[in-house]
Amino acid sequence: MSVIGFNFTAINASSEDKNIKGDISIQSSPNIESIERHDLSSIGIPEAVEMKFRFATNYEPKAGHIEFRGNILYQVEDAKKIVKQWKDGGKLDESIALDVLNTIFRRCLSRSVEMADLLRLPPPIRFPIVTTEKPTVSGN
Repeated sequence: MSVIGFNFTAINASSEDKNIKGDISIQSSPNIESIERHDLSSIGIPEAVEMKFRFATNYEPKAGHIEFRGNILYQVEDAKKIVKQWKDGGKLDESIALDVLNTIFRRCLSRSVEMADLLRLPPPIRFPIVTTEKPTVSGN
C-alpha cells in the first residue's frame, strides 16, 4: 500500500495585516475530506482509493492564510473496505493515515514556505539557525 499519485486542485493564499506586533501563532493542519474508490485497473492497479484533502496554514492574530486542496491516489488491498470504514465513521487504518498525512505535510509545507515568502509572512516551519561558537576562556 502506497501513495501512487498526488495532485493540487486549488491554492489560496492571502496576507492581511502587515502591522502586527508581538508573537504570531502559526498552525498547519491537514484534513482528509472524502475517500472514494478509484478504478485504475486499466494501468494494472486493481485496488486504489482517491482521497480529497485540504491543508491549511493559519496565522494568528489574523496575519494571513495559506490553503491547498488536492487529491491523493493510494494503492490498497481492499478499496471497498477502506471506503466503507470512512463512510461509517470517518476512520482510516492507522498505517494508511500516517502515510497519507505525512505525504500531505511534506508536499504542502514545502510549498507553504514559498507562498509565505511571497506574501512576506513568517515561514510555517522553523528553520535551523546557524551561530558561531563563543570562545571559552581557560583559567590557567
